[in-house]
Amino acid sequence: MPDTSTEIATVSTRAVRGAERVEFWVDHVARTLVRIECSGKSSEGIDASMRKRDLGLFSACDIVANRHAVVRTPHNIHADQRDAVFICLMHEGRGYTFQDVDCMQHAPGDLVLYDTSMPYGHGFPADMAMTVLDVPRDVFEARVGPWRYRSLVKIDRDDGVTSWAVRQVYALLAAPQEPTPDARERRAAAILDLVQSMLRLRDGDASPTKSTVHTLSRAKAFIDSHLADDDLDSQSVSRAINLSPRQLARVFEIEGMPLTRYILARRLERCRADLRDRSLKHLTVSEIAFRWGFNNSAHFSRSYRARFGETPSDTRVPADTR
Repeated sequence: MPDTSTEIATVSTRAVRGAERVEFWVDHVARTLVRIECSGKSSEGIDASMRKRDLGLFSACDIVANRHAVVRTPHNIHADQRDAVFICLMHEGRGYTFQDVDCMQHAPGDLVLYDTSMPYGHGFPADMAMTVLDVPRDVFEARVGPWRYRSLVKIDRDDGVTSWAVRQVYALLAAPQEPTPDARERRAAAILDLVQSMLRLRDGDASPTKSTVHTLSRAKAFIDSHLADDDLDSQSVSRAINLSPRQLARVFEIEGMPLTRYILARRLERCRADLRDRSLKHLTVSEIAFRWGFNNSAHFSRSYRARFGETPSDTRVPADTR
């Protein structure tokens, strides 16, 4: 399991009496992750622990437990109004997840995604360990795209080209944590970029090879780590990953937008995050724009409004009044 360098919450039922464990667990899961109902099948009640970590763009909850089942009911959904996409990765044991009329089994190496605003359930017949990535809907839509599925989605560990991307997601989560918020956010962005590629492959929106998916991932990682560079363009990205500009353009066809638009979109997203960050209130809008590669304030403002439907100043107002 990952280290604790970004841990923001932890809970365990070990110190709780057996008869009280389920209520204790449900209460703390509601505070930390999402409201659910739970049944522990052991005579001692549920034996479970959860660690929540900050990954920048989203959080990760590492859950270890014995045999149990959980459901999220319409009442739970109404009570907490959580609007997110969960991405579940099994590490140990086996389980099943159901939503609407679909029910899928999953094991270590698989990914299961679902919308928390719809009822769902999990079941684990034996000891298990799983990480749940709690991705706010606005973050998911900005990095991956709109959630357009009526039910859960499973990405199989043995499913052709996507299997490489699945393994990369697991590897990124297992690697030592990055020391700075920017580095953690880049890793989280890389995970969501891989998820986007997998969903596009699954939906038939693209049919790239494993090599193409890998190249796209490398290009995005370079872009995210150089967004503040004035000379970031197709030429610099091409040189960095040793690919011709024409080949790079073909790789970005599976992204659904040209490389230049992708760079612009990522810079705008970083500006938006900074504008919402109360610790950066001392920076002017122009200073934030300049720190992410915008050299023309008017161009930045026009692009920002076109992307988000509001001015940069409008974005900052809620942060000032909270």
